[in-house]
Order: sequence, then C-alpha cells, then structure tokens
Amino acid sequence: MANRYWVTGGTGNWNSTTNWSTASGGASGASVPGSSDAALFDASSGSGTATLDISPTVQTLTMTGFTGTLAFGTNTISLNSTAVVFTGATTMTVTGTPQIILTNSSGTARTISSQAVTEANSISFRITAGTGTLTISTNSVVRDLDFTDGVNPTGYGGAFQGGVNNVYGNFKASTNMTQGAFNNALNFVATSGVKTITTAAVVFDRPFTFNGVGGSWQLQDALTIGATRTCTLTAGTLDLNNFTLTTGIFSSNNSNTRTLAFGTGKIVVTGNNATVCTTNTATGLTVTGNKRIEFSYSGSTGTRVITGVSTGAIEGTNLLDFYVTAGSDIINFSGSRSYGTFDFSNAGTSTFTGTWSNASGTNNVYGNLILNSAMVVGSGAEIIAMRATSGTKTITSAAQTMDFPLTINGLGGTFACSDALTLGSTRALTMTNGTLQLAAGTTSTVGSFVTTGTTLKYLQSTTPGTQATISDASGTDTVTYLSVQDSNATGGATWDATSTTNVNAGNNAGWVFRMPDFGGGVGSGGTCFGFGFRI
Repeated sequence: MANRYWVTGGTGNWNSTTNWSTASGGASGASVPGSSDAALFDASSGSGTATLDISPTVQTLTMTGFTGTLAFGTNTISLNSTAVVFTGATTMTVTGTPQIILTNSSGTARTISSQAVTEANSISFRITAGTGTLTISTNSVVRDLDFTDGVNPTGYGGAFQGGVNNVYGNFKASTNMTQGAFNNALNFVATSGVKTITTAAVVFDRPFTFNGVGGSWQLQDALTIGATRTCTLTAGTLDLNNFTLTTGIFSSNNSNTRTLAFGTGKIVVTGNNATVCTTNTATGLTVTGNKRIEFSYSGSTGTRVITGVSTGAIEGTNLLDFYVTAGSDIINFSGSRSYGTFDFSNAGTSTFTGTWSNASGTNNVYGNLILNSAMVVGSGAEIIAMRATSGTKTITSAAQTMDFPLTINGLGGTFACSDALTLGSTRALTMTNGTLQLAAGTTSTVGSFVTTGTTLKYLQSTTPGTQATISDASGTDTVTYLSVQDSNATGGATWDATSTTNVNAGNNAGWVFRMPDFGGGVGSGGTCFGFGFRI
C-alpha cells in the first residue's frame, strides 16, 4: 500500500496528479491514489477545496489536521481496507452529498473515527459487506448510517459496536448484522427534517437517545432495545409509525419541546427493579395516537416504578396509558402524578400476580382503572382520583378490596363501575365532580361516602331501572349537592347508610334529587320516589 498526500494549496480535482505527493507537503506529481493506496489530507494540504470529479476507491482515508473543504458533489469515496479506514477532522468542511462506502468483505475488524464534527460537516457511511467487527469510535458523528448493500436488506454481517455515537441522518440496519451489548448510547440528533430508522429485526443491546430540537425520527419497522437499556426522548419527535418500540426502560423527563407519536403502535417496557418508565414533566410533551405502554417483565424480582407527570398535565394531550401484562413483582405508581389509564387486566390476558403499591400523595387517573383478580392490592392513605372531564371511564375492581381513598373529581366526566366497588373499612369514597355509575344489581362497600364542593354530583346505576347500592361502614358520611338519578325512575343508585346520624344537619338543605322522567326538576330535600334512599 502506497501513501498519497494531498498537497495543492488551492482548489483542485481529486483525479489530477498535480495535487498528490508521496510525502506530506512534498512535491506534486505522484499518481492519483488507487485501490491499493491510502489517501491522506493533513495540515500541509492547505485550506483549499478538494473536488471529487470521480468516485474513487482507496484503502483508507485520513483527514487529520486538514483545514480545507472536501467537495463530494454527487460522487462517493469507497474504502476497501480494514483497521482504521477513515479518520475525520473537526477542522475540515464537506459539501455536496457526502458518502463514504466501506466495501471490504473479510472478517477483519474495521473502525470509523469520524470525530465530533458539526451536523453540516457530517458524512454518511454505508457498509456493504464484511463479517468483522465494525466500531465507530466514541463521540464520532455521522450523517446517514447504512449497513445494507444499497439494494438488498443484506450487506454487513458482523457485530456493530462503539462508544457514544451521534447520528444526524437516517439509520438502516442489515438483516444479517448483530449489535453487541454496550452501555454507550446511539444518539439521534438531527435538528430538521424527518429521519428514518430501519432495524431489520436486529436487537440493539444499547441505549437509544432522541435529542434534536426540531428533529423528527420515524420507525420503518419494530425497534427492540435490550432489557437493561433505556430509550430516552429528550427533544424532537419520535414517531413509532404504527410499530412497536420494545425497551428495558423508557424516559422522557425534561421540559423540552418533544412529541411521542404512537399511531396504532405501542411501547413495550421489559425492564424490572428500577424506574422503568418516567414522563415526570409534562411541560413541552405532546402524545398522540394509541398512547399505550405495556409492562411485560414476567419475573418476581424487585419493584417496577412507573412515574407519570407531576407538572403541566393536560388531559388528552400528554398523558400515557399503562398496561401491566405480566410479572409477580411489585408495581409502584409514583405519587402526586397524573396518568391516563391504569390497567392490570389487559383485556383479561394479563398474568400479573404481583402487588400494586403506590407512593403517598394523590395519583390522578384520567382514563380507566382496571384491576385483575389474581393480583394483590396494597393498602395506604394515598388517594386515587378519577379526573376525566369527558366521556365514560371504567372502574373495575375484579373482586379486589381497594384499601385506599377513592375520589371522583372530573367535571363533565362519567365513571362507570363494571362490578361492585369495595374500599377498605377506613377509606372514603369522595365525590367532588362528575357522575358515578354503580354496577347494576351490586352493593358497593365503602368506609364512608362523602361529597364535597357546591357543584351538582350525579349518582346512577349502570343499568336504568336496576338498583345499585352503596353500603357505608363508618356512618360518618357528609353528603351535599347530590343528584340520585335513574332514567326509568323505577330503580337506580342508592346510598345505604348504617347510622341515622351520618349526615351533617347543617348540610341537609343542599340535598338535591333529580327525577327526569317525572319532570320534577331540581328541589331541596325532595322525595326519592321509591329509590329506597335512606338516611
């Protein structure tokens, strides 16, 4: 292999002997580097422009110390050797559509050391063949990174590894490559346009980070990250494009402008014994589409902590729905947060038999609350507050005793119990806003039944004409501004108190019963027309 040094002081064409020398800063006139040669640019190469007037093939390309411009136009450079095949420089500039193609087909390792260049001066790389390890050195920056042969989904067949790498363009894996286990992140950092990610069913056992203000990344197939790795959305748009993102941990915990677009896709979280999902700050976060995150760890080790948003929650805009599908460990939803749906049933398919244990504070649920009969429900003073302000949300206890306070507080929302509601004997069912529909034909048991505020609350049966009952255990209820409703006026929701002293006498004037079918309007202290309402 012969070395050829770029020596022209000004602008020149690659395919010209007047620009090449056999020594750094030496006399020109050497042959143009060919497929058996190394091309080198250094501090003695000048600050002019080297123009690719052909698409050359050389063994290696080194740009250390070069302060000029490498003008690709529409041409490419092919590198056919092994070891360190490309070394870039932060002092150089590139123009055109810069692409370097690695063509060596052996099993010998290769390294790309493109350096921490800017987005404008990044170069695309395509690795078309070979089975040896490919390393992109730590903090190196690339534009597009393509492991296919450019036509077929096959191409590079070795193990991709490296340090922290920054990708400004598209990412395309080959079907026969592998990704070794690494703690170093693959960072997608584009600041404009839509970039695509094609994984070819390769499992990437390394962290993925999406962090480009104004950038957007769209999956072209399912993305699977290792069970101990984190996928982080820091800034920009991550578009699942109807596919599944599988990751050990998912995190989007900052106030940057960022969008998580599900379409009909979902996120599957496989990690355990850690905070496996966090969207702690909702400021700047927009969530669209399916909004579904599943937790699929099937073991018994540790506690999985799920953290919803603590500030800036916007119903229907930045709240996620959480489905626990397996495991016998502990699930903890961090307190004083807002969530979409809590679902431990997954349409009856969940095998979760572990314990649901919440932190202190109030968890606001804007979606459904659905338990399963095989799980264990922990006890505590933390409040679950149903907060939806539109539509009908479901509460399913699955014969579980929910030994925590439950609050209905969604102005304009309807909360329908699909079965009997059972709270702990010291826990209050509190209505502040909205409509609570008790499961028809059941008796729901609570420690106490309390209403707060001066807005009218509605108590109904899920089936008009079929009575549903609340049985209070403590006899310390305070109920005001409550409308007991039944569209057929033949049955409905009933409060069954155990004490005759359970109503604050000073609040009696606030009792309101509305009977739509009788046209009775709204009155105070009215008759319940056979509802069996007892105080």
